Amino acid sequence: MNLSVGFGFQPGIIVALAKFPEVTEIYGKMHHDIFGGGRWSCTLRYAGIQDLKKAVQLAHKYHISFNYLLNCADLNGLEQTIAGQKKIRNFLDFLSSIQIDSVTVASPYLLRLIKKQYPEFKVRVGAFAQISSADQALKWQELGADILVISAISCNRSFEKLAAIRNSVTCTLELIANANCLQNCIYEKDHMHLLSRSSRTSDPLKGFLVDYCFLHCSSKRLLDPVNFIRSCWIRPEDIHLYEKLGYYNFKIVERSSPPDLIVKRVKAYSERSFDGNLLQLVAPVAQISKNLCASKEMRFRLLTTMFRPDRIRIKSLLMMYKYSSLILNTDYSDPNAPVYIDNKKLDGFIDELRKICNGFCTHCSFCTKISEQVVKIDRDYRNEVHSLSSWLDSGAIDSTHWINPRKKQESI
Repeated sequence: MNLSVGFGFQPGIIVALAKFPEVTEIYGKMHHDIFGGGRWSCTLRYAGIQDLKKAVQLAHKYHISFNYLLNCADLNGLEQTIAGQKKIRNFLDFLSSIQIDSVTVASPYLLRLIKKQYPEFKVRVGAFAQISSADQALKWQELGADILVISAISCNRSFEKLAAIRNSVTCTLELIANANCLQNCIYEKDHMHLLSRSSRTSDPLKGFLVDYCFLHCSSKRLLDPVNFIRSCWIRPEDIHLYEKLGYYNFKIVERSSPPDLIVKRVKAYSERSFDGNLLQLVAPVAQISKNLCASKEMRFRLLTTMFRPDRIRIKSLLMMYKYSSLILNTDYSDPNAPVYIDNKKLDGFIDELRKICNGFCTHCSFCTKISEQVVKIDRDYRNEVHSLSSWLDSGAIDSTHWINPRKKQESI
């Protein structure tokens, strides 16, 4: 098993990860750049050119490769102009000069450009490419991809799809082990574009982001706990089932996590066993407040990015912040955590699921029965989150977060 681990420039994390022989690579990027990526800049530590150089050097000292993310959902027209082409080339020249080992892309055009002009890079096709079939995998391989990240949302629970993809290509395949997205989520594409835009240096909104995708998916789990079970995570105990299919490379998220949580996740997957709340391994994490381990610099950056009365009502902003702080809990090790899923009670779950439906949710009630047995949610917590999410969701749809509906609006 090889692990590629999210890196957010947390002090001491590279040295800590070097203790695990399974960790062969870290992946990350500066908090923003000309491409943008898969995480909102406000949830990441500031990281500039010098920070990146030092991180690459330290990783190499411990024989860990560095994968730089160029995984934006689209290039936003960057490749359509002479000036944009120069920016692309200059950035890739820089990555080459500091000895980046590999890059992750989601654009076929960018893959071809890099393989043609920068053969020193290994190129991984990331999750934003949404590879979910053997035909797609083969087409990416034919363009020169070295590694393909298979869509967790579409494939982690479908062993038939995974087997077909593995049998179709010879290149390395990678799975996201601890993703927590809803299976076959229809918000996936919107979320990719929102995150890519918000982490670009050229973003016209300067990083401002109302993440209605996160609002929808997180509230949907709490309203119906079966969605915690139907999510696309792979437990450490079940890694061997995927290895039998020929998958030996696994990606560990989130790079926006506190360093101790990242190490805990890596340890669990390295040991192929975990005793405790599954959410310690798979819950989404974004450092936006002090209790979520955000530094003063990060909290100030969030404030200056989001405090825009000309763009959003202050009340709405405060409620969004409160909601996020409730959902993005990092202390799931507490036995009294607001949501608790006993990981060991899920032993054998995937084996049974494969026999019944192979991950395709239609009329089967198996996951519902499992959720009733293993998912424990504090009633007061659920009621508070439900009340907040309903108010926030309503305001996102009727536009009241952005405007005062009492005022007469200008005609189009």
